[in-house]
Formats: sequence, structure tokens, C-alpha cells
Amino acid sequence: MKIETCRFFNAEAKSKINLIEFLKSNFEQTDSVIKYFNKLKPNKLGKYLQGFQKRLKDEIRDFQCDIDLINFQTIEQNLTILNKYPELEKTISAFIWKLLELPEGLNTTEKEIEIRYFNVRKASSHLSYYRVKAIEDIFGKEEANQLYKKIVGYLIEEQKEQNPPEIHDNPRKVTRINSRERIMKQYRELGVGDFTIVIYDDFKELYKFDRCIVHEVLKEFNDPDIAYLSSCYNRDHPSSNEGHTIIMRKTQTLHHSNFCDELYWNNVVHPNAEQPTIEFIEKLSKEDPNKLIQEFESK
Repeated sequence: MKIETCRFFNAEAKSKINLIEFLKSNFEQTDSVIKYFNKLKPNKLGKYLQGFQKRLKDEIRDFQCDIDLINFQTIEQNLTILNKYPELEKTISAFIWKLLELPEGLNTTEKEIEIRYFNVRKASSHLSYYRVKAIEDIFGKEEANQLYKKIVGYLIEEQKEQNPPEIHDNPRKVTRINSRERIMKQYRELGVGDFTIVIYDDFKELYKFDRCIVHEVLKEFNDPDIAYLSSCYNRDHPSSNEGHTIIMRKTQTLHHSNFCDELYWNNVVHPNAEQPTIEFIEKLSKEDPNKLIQEFESK
């Protein structure tokens, strides 16, 4: 076992994005939510879209940007329903433009732009938040909660159709080593969070987040239930792990608690791995790692 605490959170960390590709991704995510909302509640679609657009406009207020720079034909390539609502498309574009805090005088969308990664996550997360909040506006908290969970089920099914889980010739050899190295590099460069990682072996590891950019960009709403649904629930949906060799489970998030715990494991090597106790997780980043390792190994 190895325990390491990393203080990587940095709200000023920079990231490069292509604005058109970023808009395209967010449009497609929004299109899918609208599509499955319409599948479940077709008689409420108009009301939902009106409420969603109003919430975005309330945040945009008098913000102005050069919408003519945006090539909507490129963005709309894979859309099924959002492209039928051009005014909503313009509102979403202005909303994202504002939250990204794009440079003044921007006169092209053809080049990559270097901006704060915090703003990148904020733009996507706030858009997702309002997609869910507009559902709550119509149905109330309890019914909206159940409805959006059904939508997430469809979203996961769609995602797996587009990108099926990898089938390994020998699942017992699938480790966390490469994923861990990639994650650590990305988290460091982008200032994603402050966390402690517990490496049990090559096939199982735990992350305890004391600070995470996902929570940081949403906490201003002071609305933990919708923040959780719109940002973290998709990984907790019962179908999320189906078909995967590496499984992820968490017991709580920063939206509702003082830390988030994510356990990743190879389910062939460690069938239905047991989640560490809350007592153990709480000690991480607070107590001597060597002491915690000794306590764990003595059991």
C-alpha cells in the first residue's frame, strides 16, 4: 500500500480550447438531454425549453458577444432536436462565451484560445446545472429527481452505443497504472483538486478529494441536490459500470459532505471490492500515512 496527498487545486491554471469544438460538445450534450426529456415528457417540451432558455438569459443579462463568428453549421452536424431552436442555440452560445471569459476583441474561432481551466469547467457545469434546474422548475424536486435519473440512464446507453466498453482478452491483466499516471499528470497541469490517493496494488486505488473543481464551480448555487445530479450522478447510475472491467464506486461527494471518495478496482482481480470505512477515509490527508498503512496491514 502507498498513500500520497496532492495539493493540486489551482483556479488560475490555464487550458487551451477550440471554441467551436467546445460549443459542439456542449450542444450535443444538451441535445441528448432534450431528446430524452421529449421521449419521457413530450407534452412538456415547450415549457421545458422556455424555462431553460429563461434561466440562461437571466445569467447572461446584458452581455454582448459576436455570435456571427460562430459556425453553427459545424456545431449542428450531430444534433437531432436542438438545431430546430436557433434562438436557444444563440442563447447557449452567449452563455458559454460569457462564462469562459473569452478575450475582448476576439475576432476568430479558428484558433485555440488559452483561458482558465476553471472557466472551462464552470461553463459546462453551469449549463448542465440549468438543464436539470429547468426540469425541477416544472415538476418540483422529487419528480424532477426521478425524471432526470431516467434521462441519465438513456444518456449512458447512448454513450455506450457510441463508445462501447473495451473488451479485454485477459481482464486480469488490466491495471490502473497507465490511467493513474495520466490522471495525476492532468490533475497537476489543470489544477483539478486537492486529494489523497491510496494505492492498494496495481488493480485497486482510492481517491479522497478534499477539494474538487467540479464542486468549486457549482457551490455558488448553494443547491447540492441539483449540483450533484447535474455533475456527478451519471457515474453513480446503476448502469454506469456495466460492461467495464474497471469499476468505480463512491459513497459521498463534496456537494453534500466534506470530502468525496472514489474507489477504482479491477472487478475480476478484486470481485465486488469492499469500500474503505468512512473512519479510515477521514484520516487521509490528516494523519501520518505510514501510521495509516500500519493500521491497515495489522488488520
